[in-house]
Amino acid sequence: MPGLNHALRGVVYVKLGGSFITVKEKPVTLRKDALDAVAAVLKQVHGEVGLILGNGGGSFAHYAVKKYCVNDPVQCVVKCHQSTRLLNRMVVDHLVALGVPASSLQTSAIVSASPGGGYRVFPDPVYNYLSLGLIPVVYGECIPSERGYSVVSTEKVFELLAESIKPLRIVLVTDVKGVYTCNPYTCENPELIRRINSGNMEEVLELLSREEGRDATGSIYGKVKSMSALSRRIGVKVIIVSGFDQKGLADAIVKGEVEEGTVIEP
Repeated sequence: MPGLNHALRGVVYVKLGGSFITVKEKPVTLRKDALDAVAAVLKQVHGEVGLILGNGGGSFAHYAVKKYCVNDPVQCVVKCHQSTRLLNRMVVDHLVALGVPASSLQTSAIVSASPGGGYRVFPDPVYNYLSLGLIPVVYGECIPSERGYSVVSTEKVFELLAESIKPLRIVLVTDVKGVYTCNPYTCENPELIRRINSGNMEEVLELLSREEGRDATGSIYGKVKSMSALSRRIGVKVIIVSGFDQKGLADAIVKGEVEEGTVIEP
């Protein structure tokens, strides 16, 4: 990896889920307690591995997309950018105030829609952030295109960046321990699914399909499906863990192991 600090043992992608850092039922509301918890872990592991951080949209982006992205693509992009950058700035400002060397990296500046479909990625700014010892913070965004716009999730940003910067692993930070057989907040007997692989993938996706469509990027169904495909393609684990489990999160980032969480295997 050109220019990357060789003292680091590689790069880990860490996504702060929207349901973890925001109150989804209340538009434009940040969960500062969640950021406090994860900041302590980021300070602990920074320097042991390189970190590329991403934040989900939560009650900021999904609210804007649902409200404005109906008939007017220009207004959609404007409002989408306004809300996603607001949340990203709030997240970064909070982390910086707690001593985390995080710095925002505008997603639509490093990812652009290609004519005819697909995306082009410009990874040089990410290399430069990592080389300096910064933690770049990207985010899901509405990407303008010749056809209007595309809603690109944080997971999709990771997928695109991974073509140039292969991670050691990907860690998805949520407000629950991992992936469950049903919504742990609403069903009576949720069971934690500790491993997802080719042997049980179809069964898991069938269970999660009930949640599909709850937000602008496909909810947990879409996340598991896309991350499983990426895991297989690039040959790395995807670990889903609670951000309030600080030891578990640190182990997931540094060791690639977790006692209470879900591991998606290549």
